[in-house]
Amino acid sequence: MDLWREAIIVAATIVAVLVPFLVVPELLERRGYNPRSAFVRAIVWASFLAIVLVPAAAVGYLFSITNPVEWLLGLGFLTIAILWDYYRLNPEKVPWLRSRT
Repeated sequence: MDLWREAIIVAATIVAVLVPFLVVPELLERRGYNPRSAFVRAIVWASFLAIVLVPAAAVGYLFSITNPVEWLLGLGFLTIAILWDYYRLNPEKVPWLRSRT
């Protein structure tokens, strides 16, 4: 039984990454949106967070985290990941590089 549980966890992790970061931008690009735009990146991250956080809230995991430092670390790392993704796709919008030109 543990093997099936582990397989489900691996499959869910793969879906949580592939759907938002590969499928969603592709579908929006086919509808005419620029996959590098802030709108598409917002949809990508919103779908990723929904896939990850909705089940975590449904089973009560999010409400079991009571240490504020863990919340701050999680939000901080999430902010870094979102900004990294956005500026990686839009290097011309990096504030500290834009002032050099």
